[in-house]
Amino acid sequence: MSKHFLESHKIVHLSTAAMRDRLNGNWASDVIHMREYRDIIFIIDQCSGVGQGEVSIQRCDDLTPTSTAGAPVYRYRASTTPDTWGAWTNVTSSSGFLTGITPDKTYEVHISGDEIGGSSGWEYVRLNIDEATNSPVEINVIALLYNPRFGEDVDQVSSIT
Repeated sequence: MSKHFLESHKIVHLSTAAMRDRLNGNWASDVIHMREYRDIIFIIDQCSGVGQGEVSIQRCDDLTPTSTAGAPVYRYRASTTPDTWGAWTNVTSSSGFLTGITPDKTYEVHISGDEIGGSSGWEYVRLNIDEATNSPVEINVIALLYNPRFGEDVDQVSSIT
């Protein structure tokens, strides 16, 4: 693995609580500060259960967040079999997209820092999943921040505090 890759990305584990029936009452990740990175991919692993969620990305004005707004555009793709991915699909609605109602699916949800900032200049983002089908589902979510804004090595400070 190249040294460049090891120094140019950061992984944030977002679902540290019990995963069982994770979407009950809806779920939102911690807010992530994108100051150091140009891109983020949220990886959603739907392990078991037949619950369904509506996935969206929310831009945030600070870590609290005091205000949120739906992202104007982002993209996702899904895998239903190991190492086989569907095409990237653009999402242009703040309501997001629906996950499948069967287990063993993985989703990648990507947004760029420019799309987060938009005309507001916001630097914060979070993943939001609203329960669409009231049935237990186990999910695990991580975020992969990559493409550093600056040429020097990225300072690996916390992006969620």
